[in-house]
Amino acid sequence: MSVVDQNHNSDHPRDWEKEESMKRLSKRLAYLLRYGAVKEGLNVDDNGYVELEDLCGAHLLRSHSKAEVLEAIQSSTSYRHTKRYDCRERNGQIYVRAAYLRNFEKNPFHSNTKVKTLFESSMTSILDNLDDYDLQDFPDENTLRMMIRRLKQEKKLTSKALRVLLAPTVTRLDLEGVYLTNNTLRLVWTQCPHLQAVSLKDCGYIITDSTLANFTKNLPGLQRLNLCQCSHLTNKSLATLAKNLPKLHTLHMTRVPALTPKGVVDFLQKSLSIKNLDVYYLRTTPEEYKCLVETAKSKGVTLVLRGPRKTWDRHECDGLEDEARECGDNDNDDAGNLSNDGDDDRGDGDNEEEDAEESSEEDEKILLEGLLNEIWSDEEADE
Repeated sequence: MSVVDQNHNSDHPRDWEKEESMKRLSKRLAYLLRYGAVKEGLNVDDNGYVELEDLCGAHLLRSHSKAEVLEAIQSSTSYRHTKRYDCRERNGQIYVRAAYLRNFEKNPFHSNTKVKTLFESSMTSILDNLDDYDLQDFPDENTLRMMIRRLKQEKKLTSKALRVLLAPTVTRLDLEGVYLTNNTLRLVWTQCPHLQAVSLKDCGYIITDSTLANFTKNLPGLQRLNLCQCSHLTNKSLATLAKNLPKLHTLHMTRVPALTPKGVVDFLQKSLSIKNLDVYYLRTTPEEYKCLVETAKSKGVTLVLRGPRKTWDRHECDGLEDEARECGDNDNDDAGNLSNDGDDDRGDGDNEEEDAEESSEEDEKILLEGLLNEIWSDEEADE
């Protein structure tokens, strides 16, 4: 079990600052080289390589030198002791890429041209004429998810479009921020009965305890679920998830204000298979925090939870976290769980509403837009 938190205690502030800086660099590299390079305006070749000079010019890496970036790339290894990144020299320039778990958006144009690829032209034509297609027997899940993502980005993902695009082959579905209705949710479980991972993050008022109970009752095979910012949920939903989803091993449920430490403890005790639980912004007292840590430790769960905001015995709780880490933190950030590269770094403001430092805001963006995308990745572990 490991506890991901931002309450640290060090006798050497400068060493702590350097450690935090390298953690941020590690996460930002993972985000850029696995998922976010295209979104951040970097050129990615057909084999996933990015020129080092371009990479160092990315806004997210502006506080790090080229030497620091290269050192981090060359020294980073997974818990299996394999290199996370590949380096290659071409024409006197260094190119780098992630060794695995790359999930970039496809470049719509042929390299160094404005000529659309055949794939891009075909997908655009299909999306413009969805009513003419029946994709229920379409075998390529990646392409279906790509079309869903494209429509979502363009604010065109409607129930009508989902009726065409949702097919039994879809096992992962990202509906973050989409306007949903009861009919839309019914479409999901009737047309995608084999779903394993779903994001309903920030889906508004429709996600309540009762609708979630009905949804999960009809999708008992769910293994990963993102319910962050579903503000109408309560502890009742945690009890429902423990009952309805016997295979659920990863749950993100942060920024759900009605959750309580007792509800989370009950969930940890009753859930049959939970391994990764993200309730980062849960309000706790020092006593509640310790109880959560000890419960997670006893169940072998990776818990993403920041410490209580009030004054407390830092040495005592730091010792508890160190003990917890020794009981099973394998640094398996490449296995697609919540630990990821350098743990969760969502900001350490004085309250839940403030993430004062710019770096903390960027790290939250990286976490939500990048590293959590491992949920939807086709590769679950090192290759």
